[in-house]
Amino acid sequence: MTARPPTDPFSEPFWREAFARLAAAVPDFAGRAGHLLTGFAACVDKLIDLHAMAPALKQEPAAHALFDALMARAKAGRGGEVRIDWPGGPAFLDAFIKPGGMAVGGTSAQAATVLASIGAPVVMALLDRSAEQLAVLHPAIRLIGGEGALISVGDAVPSGVGKPAHYIVEYAAGRPLPDFTPNRTTRIIVRFADEELEQDAMFETYGRGMGARAGAALVSSPNAVDAERLPGALDYVSSFARAWKEAGLIVHLELGEFAVSGGLDQTLRRMSGLVTSIGLNFNEMPSVGLDPEIREAQWIALAEGHGLSRLVVHADPWALALTRGEPERELDALAMGCLLASARAEIGKPVARPRAPTAASFVRPPLPPISPCTGSEWSLVCCPAPYLRNPASTIGLGDTFTAGTMLVHAGPLQPRVVAGPSGFLGLSSVAGRSHITAAGLSAPNSVES
Repeated sequence: MTARPPTDPFSEPFWREAFARLAAAVPDFAGRAGHLLTGFAACVDKLIDLHAMAPALKQEPAAHALFDALMARAKAGRGGEVRIDWPGGPAFLDAFIKPGGMAVGGTSAQAATVLASIGAPVVMALLDRSAEQLAVLHPAIRLIGGEGALISVGDAVPSGVGKPAHYIVEYAAGRPLPDFTPNRTTRIIVRFADEELEQDAMFETYGRGMGARAGAALVSSPNAVDAERLPGALDYVSSFARAWKEAGLIVHLELGEFAVSGGLDQTLRRMSGLVTSIGLNFNEMPSVGLDPEIREAQWIALAEGHGLSRLVVHADPWALALTRGEPERELDALAMGCLLASARAEIGKPVARPRAPTAASFVRPPLPPISPCTGSEWSLVCCPAPYLRNPASTIGLGDTFTAGTMLVHAGPLQPRVVAGPSGFLGLSSVAGRSHITAAGLSAPNSVES
C-alpha cells in the first residue's frame, strides 16, 4: 500500500517532501523564467578565516579599530559590513587570504552567478570588466554589449584595472577567538574604501528598455557609496526602478547595512513607490521599524507606506513574506530561496542541481505556510529553511536566497510545488492573529545576507 504524503505543514517530513518536489522542479523554473535584470553592485571578494587571523590582528597596533569591530560582531553573532580607515589594511589582510579564496561579491553579481549556475537567464550591469572581476563571474551571465546585443561573460573582452576588493571575514560557532567562543557561524564584510555603483554605459543606454521583455528585476541598495555621492547614486538606481516598474516587472530592492549615517532612510524615501518589493534579513528588521516579534499591522504599514506589494525577511531557520499577490506562488518563492541557500551552504558555492542537505534540520516556523491578514487583502507566507548549524561557508547565502525568490517571480505561475493544487488555505490559516512571537528563532546562520 502506498504511504500517504505527510500533511502537517509544521512537520519535518512534510517539508522534506516539499523541498524534494521543489528541487526536482528547479530546471523547469529556470527554463521558463524570463531574464532577470540585476544591478548595480559587483566586486571581487577575498575570503579570510577570522580564527586564523585574529591573533596577529590583535597584536597589530594599527588594527585596533578593525579588531574591536570584528570581535564585537562575533560576540553578538552578527555579520553585516564594516568600513575601516586603515591604509595598510588591504596588505595586512592579503596575507591571510584562504587558498583559492577569490570569489564573486556584490548582491547583483552574487544573484546573477547563482541563477546562471542553474541555467536561468540573467542580464547584469557591469562597469568593471577587468580580468579579475570577469574571472569570478559565471561565464553564462549575460552583459549588454555594443548596440544592445547580449554577450556572455565568457565571451567578454577584459578591460580596465579593477577596483578594491571586499574582504569576507568568516567565523564559526564553537571555534575559539581571543577571549571567547562564538555561538553563531557567519561572515563580516570588511571594506577599506568607498565604492561607486556599477554604472555600466551599455546598461545605461539599453537596460531600462529591457523591462518590457524581462521577467523580474533585482536592485542592490547603494550601501557602499559615500555620503556625498549617495543622492546621485539613488537618482541613478531609481531611474531604472521606475522604468522597470512601469514596464510591469516585479522590482525588488535588497537592503543591507549602510556605512553612511542616514543612508538607509534616504534610500527608503527615494525608492518609495518605485519598487514593488523589499528584502532584508532578520537582524535588519529593527532598522526599518519592525519588531523581532512579528506584528501583522507593522508589516502592512511598512509595505503600504512604501508602495510595496511584497516584503520579505529571511532568518536563519525560516523565511517570511507579506504579499498582496498570489500567496501560493510566494510560498514557492520563499522555499526556492531557502533551497538554493541551503544547498550552497552545504558545499560553500552555488550549486547547479540544488537539493536540501540530508544533514539539515527543520525548526518549527513562527507561522503556518499561509495566513490571511485580518480584514485586508494581504497574507503572511512562511516556510522553514533547511538549517545547517555548521555550513561549509556562509558567504552569499542571503543573496542566494534572494535569487531563488526572484526566479519564481520571473516566470509564469507554475503548479504550486510546495502548496499543492489546493493550497493551504482552510488547512492551517490563522486569520485574525496579529501578533506572533518569533523571538529566539534567529539561531546560527543559514541565510544572512
